[in-house]
Amino acid sequence: MEFNVFEYFKDYKRITKGPMTPEEQGTSLFLAGNMGERIREFADVHAEKNRLSRRRFFQTASGLAACMLAVNKITGMQFFDVTEAAAAEPAAAKEIMITRKPGADFIVDAHTHICWRKDGYIPGVNTTERGMWFVNLLDDLGKSMGLPNGTKDMTVENFGKLILEESDTSVAIFNPFGFREDYGGKDMIPIEEQAEVKRRWPDRTVMLGGGLTPNQGLEETLDRLQMFVENYKISGLKLYTFDSTPARGWWFDDQKKAYPIWEKCQKLGVKNIGCHKGIPFGQFMARYAHAEDLDAAADDFRDLNFIAYHSAWPYHEELAALGKKGFKPHRDNLYCEIGSTFAATVTNRPLECAHVLGTLLRGLGEDHVMWGTDSCLWGNPQWQIEAFRKFQIPDQLVEGYGYPKLTPEIKAKVFGLNAARIWNLKAA
Repeated sequence: MEFNVFEYFKDYKRITKGPMTPEEQGTSLFLAGNMGERIREFADVHAEKNRLSRRRFFQTASGLAACMLAVNKITGMQFFDVTEAAAAEPAAAKEIMITRKPGADFIVDAHTHICWRKDGYIPGVNTTERGMWFVNLLDDLGKSMGLPNGTKDMTVENFGKLILEESDTSVAIFNPFGFREDYGGKDMIPIEEQAEVKRRWPDRTVMLGGGLTPNQGLEETLDRLQMFVENYKISGLKLYTFDSTPARGWWFDDQKKAYPIWEKCQKLGVKNIGCHKGIPFGQFMARYAHAEDLDAAADDFRDLNFIAYHSAWPYHEELAALGKKGFKPHRDNLYCEIGSTFAATVTNRPLECAHVLGTLLRGLGEDHVMWGTDSCLWGNPQWQIEAFRKFQIPDQLVEGYGYPKLTPEIKAKVFGLNAARIWNLKAA
């Protein structure tokens, strides 16, 4: 499966009329999905009662609540903890949102990006055709999420504005992009440019190094890793096992190619090793998006933490089987985060979202699942935060599949406490 948001959401638009409220971002996804027409009919009733246009209503907290309530009614399952009052009147919805917001929420977004670099992406000059496949996907997604210039708006400035200022995110962990063979011989986002995020917000960001693949030469990879630590003080790695080299990819359990990297990480004190798993987008091969190579690596390097980004969706069941609560009770160093996975399923396929979260929590354990939004790709992450606050796994699934309930205690762990533990952050 190749994830393309515009195929996944049948009525999704590649353009926007301009900036959107976080609530409008969320409602646009509800309306674009399989239940969109029925949700729209339900919400229109509330818009008319409030004498608001449909678009104005969907810009409010009440519009987002109405979409969630509609999903509950359409499916006959309680996916969202939302009241009739919240859907009926915008002021009441805003008051409920404020009063129900947990005061102790500590939110660590383990999956954030900027997607623009100073020299841009010029087809045939510094970007290959394959490289433009990915740029265009990000560009369209950003535009549909209220960023009128797409990737050109996924800048350092908007990183601070959208994620750190306008959302409830406490700390953002910054993820790099590499693939330099497709981007003029340098990483898609060069480390010297991404370092600007850490320089501007040193107390609220965690910087990861990336763009490393042993297929570019093992010695060069080890040298770059050391440079990242010495010059940029990285706090971990975010890697991709599919790459843009002629080899097309590599594995974390390759004793010749990968193990020297993990041994170097041990020597340098780099403890947290993330990897994109699942969502085999654009030019990249799906076989490298499966999580099976994390199995041996996690056992052979017990002092390192391995983090499957995107929770390996749609291959998340394979990942969950490798967890502490799955078939590996000795394992305490395998984690996941849910960036893009949650965003893509919570509005359009809430049943799938509940199964994904339930499978991960049941297999990896509640101490090993972390929050992530993949923003700025999805614009302002606040709509995702509000959706997770209200989301629940229906009782039918808890009873039928043995999933844990999404209690406030589990949500607190997912939102930030798990990430705080492995990155040594002080939970405010």
